[in-house]
Amino acid sequence: MGLGKTIQSITFLYEIYLKGIHGPFLVIAPLSTIPNWEREFRTWTELNVVVYHGSQASRRTIQLYEMYFKDPQGSYKFHAIITTFEMILTDCPELRNIPWRCVVIDEAHRLKNRNCNCFLTFQEHKVLLTGTPLQNTVEELFSLLHFLEPGRFPSETTFMQEFGDLKTEEQVQKLQAILKPMMLRRLKEDVEKNLAPKEETIIEVELTNIQKKYYRAILEKNFTFLSKGGGQANVPNLLNTMMELRKCCNHPYLINGAEEKILEEFKETHNADSPDFQLQAMIQAAGKLVLIDKLLPKLKAGGHRVLIFSQMVRCLDILEDYLIQRRYPYERIDGRVRGNLRQAAIDRFSRPDSDRFVFLLCTRAGGLGINLTAADTCIIFDSDWNPQNDLQAQARCHRIGQSKSVKIYRLITRNSYEREMFDKASLKLGLDKAVLQSM
Repeated sequence: MGLGKTIQSITFLYEIYLKGIHGPFLVIAPLSTIPNWEREFRTWTELNVVVYHGSQASRRTIQLYEMYFKDPQGSYKFHAIITTFEMILTDCPELRNIPWRCVVIDEAHRLKNRNCNCFLTFQEHKVLLTGTPLQNTVEELFSLLHFLEPGRFPSETTFMQEFGDLKTEEQVQKLQAILKPMMLRRLKEDVEKNLAPKEETIIEVELTNIQKKYYRAILEKNFTFLSKGGGQANVPNLLNTMMELRKCCNHPYLINGAEEKILEEFKETHNADSPDFQLQAMIQAAGKLVLIDKLLPKLKAGGHRVLIFSQMVRCLDILEDYLIQRRYPYERIDGRVRGNLRQAAIDRFSRPDSDRFVFLLCTRAGGLGINLTAADTCIIFDSDWNPQNDLQAQARCHRIGQSKSVKIYRLITRNSYEREMFDKASLKLGLDKAVLQSM
């Protein structure tokens, strides 16, 4: 990740163009990375590139004025179109009917759902780009192989019978022999010898007394305690106990009805008229925020800039509230931020004279394909079930162009479900190590 897959793919398409094959080419990428793809196309090539995204009306305008010449043949004005997975999944007939000469799919591990391959499976030339081809199971690897060569890999059942459990060295070697001719794999140390090191520190955080009360109540399904202070509508949904425990580990305010109750209790021991009453109540309620409140001033004093990743948008809301009250300048990207605004936020943070100290990111929306080498510290506020998503997140700042050594702080609540979840998720990295790292 961060080794120049984008630029290599663009120069590959341009080389095809210079050899006389003038497209059309299709590039499918996550929304956050589309402005970067467009920018790199304009920097490195002279191809006419169209971004196909937006509302129905704006897409209609693109079809009318950007896609076809007015000649009787209806030949194409563009050489390449950049669009998103979501556009493809909505089954665009206008894209389906174009005879693509080459399709490039960025962050291709998103193709693990075989039902979404649609008309792309039948394209003649396909290039898949991903830093993490093996995420959870060998089944996902089959999805990519089937997509590339459906004739050679027709049956998932046969593939899984042969490689599903990967217990013997012979099975691993056989799978590697299949992958080798189809995969060009480079590691950071192969490409950039001078890349600064990355050091990860796991920080175990204690639950505060408030969190312990809620944690126990959720485990014991104590509705009497949980519904205090909130109305009938404000009782947490305990159908998904594990999710409620994760919320409790991050911040009890994420639990329905908890904020009002915690503030009432905090009034008993603190002056409610104090200007930082709300801030102190929010910090003292969660062990992770207590730690962040101690860590950020030291990082700021040391001239560091920080990325904070969380799974939960509401958790980012709490962190944003904290940053505003502590007057730390910040940027934020989550699934609700639109594509053009995402790139503007990245540009503001990355400017050499930028005053932005923190970048809040949702692991899924902001963890793919974007370049944030202006930061040299990454805080994983809560870990993902899929450890590759956390590696993708870390690679936003630890990539080519990073001149400083990168520190990763992973916050994990001690003796909790979160710790158990992290230990189980870490085992998944063993699959990647066995199959790919030794190739």
